[in-house]
Amino acid sequence: MRIAVLGLNHGYTFAQQAKKMEGITLVAVAGNNASARERVKELDIPLFEDYKELIDTCLLDGVIITLPNHLHKEAVTYCADKGLHCLVEKPIADTTDAAREMIAYAREKQVKLMVGHHRRFSAKINHLKHLLESGVIGDLVGVNMMWVLAKDKDYYKEAWRVKAGGGPLLINGIHDLDNLLYATNLNIESAYATSRNKIRGLEIEDTVTAILEADDGTVIQYFLTDGVPSPWSYEFNVRENPVYHYYEEDCYYFFGTKGSLAFPSFRCYQYSEGEYGWKHALVEQHFPPAATVDPIAAELQHFVNVLKEEEEPRVPGEAGLRTLEILEAINLSIQEKRRVTLRESKGGNPEKN
Repeated sequence: MRIAVLGLNHGYTFAQQAKKMEGITLVAVAGNNASARERVKELDIPLFEDYKELIDTCLLDGVIITLPNHLHKEAVTYCADKGLHCLVEKPIADTTDAAREMIAYAREKQVKLMVGHHRRFSAKINHLKHLLESGVIGDLVGVNMMWVLAKDKDYYKEAWRVKAGGGPLLINGIHDLDNLLYATNLNIESAYATSRNKIRGLEIEDTVTAILEADDGTVIQYFLTDGVPSPWSYEFNVRENPVYHYYEEDCYYFFGTKGSLAFPSFRCYQYSEGEYGWKHALVEQHFPPAATVDPIAAELQHFVNVLKEEEEPRVPGEAGLRTLEILEAINLSIQEKRRVTLRESKGGNPEKN
């Protein structure tokens, strides 16, 4: 399968994987900054500054789109017009309206649209999903999630990162929200959230607290910040990317009627059979996953299988839209300082409440 990668920030990881994999040829990449020009030397393939020229010039089966979020719709539309299947990096788009238009256009043009929520390919996330669905902790009552670390001080020197959508909620928080939806199958009904910029004083947020309510009564508390030294975040705890230091800590906690489960240690606390209540000692068990995989490599292999028409996208556009709807509800709640309810109708917009 012949593919191209548009954008060489996160796209660089895809490009490196594609160069190593059998059954796939990386034809060209698109990028227009000094970093892209440097990275293409190692990739040893053509670089196009204009991604549209690349699409017009090269013979391709599919395209991986890792351009800035506001360009996703334009790029998917351009590729769909050429009959090219797309893997578009998360979030699917910068707004839910754009996401819906992308999904409809891809369907009209009969091309596959897959969203790059690569953690759905993580062995640990899939093991978590299996444990929760098995009922090991009973009916889910609540979830506590944290994403707390300190980004490099130079990170926010890029202009787009200090504008709306450039903060940690959309860039990083959307991963945690998608993990939540995928692992629990919860249908989120409402969000109440607040954000602050106390740490850096920039226009965009550096701290967010959100309370989410599901239609089955489950309540989720989520705290996110990228300006606090801390070992409690997905990147630091799952050991899936060697770029990040590893800390043997947990970042998610799941509370059920029969027990509680921590992730990614998979420590589970329950009472012994026949015992219940605070006067009894809890029993600790471990349910570690059997294996680990590189989720980016697994995602890319799946995309190749999609191009070969051997599989349907595991993360279709509709899944990416659902995650973005929740994030959009959180943002609206922050702006309006009120609880926001998501409409039950398919494709509905958040309603103020």
